[in-house]
Amino acid sequence: MFRRLRAKLTVLYAGLFCLALMLIGASASFVITRNAKTLTAAELNQVSGSFTRDWSIRLAHLRGVAAHYANNHDLPRAAHDRDDPAIRAGLSGLRESASADLAFVITREGLIISESGARSSVSPGLQMALANGEVTPGIMSFGGTLYQAAAAPISENGGWLIVGERVDNERVAAFSELSEVPMRVAILARGTGGWSGQDFNTSDVLDAFIDRSWRTPQVEPLRTGEGPAQALATPLPSLDGTQAVLFECASLADMLSPYATLLGSLIVIGLAGLVFLVASSWFMARGITEPMSTLEYASRKLREGVYEAVTVKGRDEFARLAESFNAMVTALRERERRITHLAFHDGETRLPNRAALERRISSAEQPERLYLAAIGVDRFDHVRGAIGFALTADLMRKLGARLARLLPHAPLGRLASDVLGVAFIATSEADALKRARALVANLEQPVSLGEHNVDVHVTIGLAPPAQKGETHASVLERASIALDQTRKRRQKAGVYDGAAYGDPSRNLSLMGELRRALETGAIELVHQPKYNFRTGVIDSAESLVRWVHPARGPISPELFVPMAEETGHIRALTEWVLERAVAEQKILSDAGWPLTLAVNISARLLGDGDFIERAAEIAGPVRHKLCFEITETAVIDNPVSALVNLELFAASGLRIAIDDYGSGLSSLSYLKQLPAQELKIDKMFIQNITSSQRDALLVRSTIDLAHGLGMYVTAEGVETPAAFSLLAGMNCDLAQGYLISRPVPVDELITLLSDERRLRFYKQTAAGAPNLAEARNDPKTA
Repeated sequence: MFRRLRAKLTVLYAGLFCLALMLIGASASFVITRNAKTLTAAELNQVSGSFTRDWSIRLAHLRGVAAHYANNHDLPRAAHDRDDPAIRAGLSGLRESASADLAFVITREGLIISESGARSSVSPGLQMALANGEVTPGIMSFGGTLYQAAAAPISENGGWLIVGERVDNERVAAFSELSEVPMRVAILARGTGGWSGQDFNTSDVLDAFIDRSWRTPQVEPLRTGEGPAQALATPLPSLDGTQAVLFECASLADMLSPYATLLGSLIVIGLAGLVFLVASSWFMARGITEPMSTLEYASRKLREGVYEAVTVKGRDEFARLAESFNAMVTALRERERRITHLAFHDGETRLPNRAALERRISSAEQPERLYLAAIGVDRFDHVRGAIGFALTADLMRKLGARLARLLPHAPLGRLASDVLGVAFIATSEADALKRARALVANLEQPVSLGEHNVDVHVTIGLAPPAQKGETHASVLERASIALDQTRKRRQKAGVYDGAAYGDPSRNLSLMGELRRALETGAIELVHQPKYNFRTGVIDSAESLVRWVHPARGPISPELFVPMAEETGHIRALTEWVLERAVAEQKILSDAGWPLTLAVNISARLLGDGDFIERAAEIAGPVRHKLCFEITETAVIDNPVSALVNLELFAASGLRIAIDDYGSGLSSLSYLKQLPAQELKIDKMFIQNITSSQRDALLVRSTIDLAHGLGMYVTAEGVETPAAFSLLAGMNCDLAQGYLISRPVPVDELITLLSDERRLRFYKQTAAGAPNLAEARNDPKTA
């Protein structure tokens, strides 16, 4: 609601002040009104008491006068003799001597004799009162006029003498002057239309009020046409039954009018105080909010990364808060400087890191000619193992300093623990390669580490300039890929080859489709048969997996099998191959060809105990007709668990074959320990066996070595009759390759096994006299 604290404080203080004024005003109004009502009630009761005493005195006087003249011998005698002139004369004298306004005689016959003559109308109320002897002095209505009257019995006659004094409204109203409170006083009598009197007209409110007071006379509030008032109705005694009251009414507005000036003064003082309070609150709040505004502004700038110190005068809490804020800003500035330095520098070498390099090349000039070089230290792990982590970090730091001297002002950074990155301008790819080779020559100079010189060998991978829309992070990634590609090509400098790298995102999506392909049958199992030189028949085959993608067509196992190994899908794929191999081995056996099927087992699975149990369970029904092919590298990576699990396989009756022997780091010690029954010579030796005496010698020696260890030997990649015949002469046990057959599904394998012509061709070729024309013309052996 309030955007500024100054306004909030001002409104708050003003509101509290107004509330206090309202409470004071309400309290004062309540007290004044209550006191006014109390004073009014007291004055009304006082006037009522004064009137009642005066009324009683007047009635006592009239009663004494009536009693005196009623017992005077002249009036009783005249009344007894019915001497009307004498009665009128006596009444006239009585009225003049007693200062009465009314005097008349009522005979025992009920006639009224007054100064004006005789009449026969006596009010029923007076007649009843006289008949009952209840002659209490009081109000009486005679001729439509109200009188204070008293009655006395006339002796010797039985009649009554009535003496009265007219009710003087002005005299009654004069009683109001006895009060300090302005009020009106009058005598009201009940008529046919209700209660009325001087200056008071009949109304329902007035009638209801007097009717209540008639029973319990007390001061009560009364709503008049002039506003709220306090009133009192005191019943008056009656001589003839006429109902009359002394009515007093005091207006509260008149009563409170003297206080109007006081209330007005209070309002004026309150408004003046409010104005003063608002002004003083505004300036006082300014003294509070101005330091806070300064701190708020500095905090907002701090959020935006701008460090500004604040100055607050004084020694109060705000000044101390400003000092703390300035100390915090100083600490944050220093901390941010350190964090920024750590964010863009390598912790070990203090060289710029990958993020710093990316930031610098993003702002470099001539980006269309900017080549990025990833410089990797060869055999970094061995170097670090030899000299230690500390000296290795020093080595990378000095290489970075040397690179900075060779390419001053060029963006430089450490991309990985063993890789430095640098960007430079080149006119073409050839120019970039030339400069990269020059960098290699300069960087491979010995590096001095303390008292020793260390020889360094580096490889450089180059990434071409970024294309439109490409990020600099992708350029850094291509440089790292180019470094790996260059090392595989055994070169010192090379450029990124996009065609060789392919599309990683597209290849990675294959892994999501691999499991679905296993479920839908898009992946199938094919078998490449092995010819047994000793028996002259095909008695075994290698089971291989093939995938025909619905959109991409046939996918090479060399692509999706390594990816399955890296992503963890290899176990599901291998278990599927095992299950299919067991099922199709049964199909072959039922067809009369109980071949032994060989399945490749990934190195990633040899150390997985759960897989070993599952594989043995799957192979259970045909374990003596299954062979697991493993590479020697798989054992070298994890020799302890691999050898234990291979022993379990061999103990359960499964055959073990060593695949691709000679392609890796072959070790005679592992060859001696492996519980294998078969050794497969890699095709790289077989393909050149007829043209290379060295390869032929290696193959023969390997065959003799395997036989000496009690193992069968399989030659892979046999594609020519000459190689086939030469292997037969070397006492090789089995031949596998395109000359025998390409990998085929199980139904085609059954057809191939039934082909007698093919078997005769194999035997003739093994004997050294192959019919080459027949071999060329036979489509099954092509």
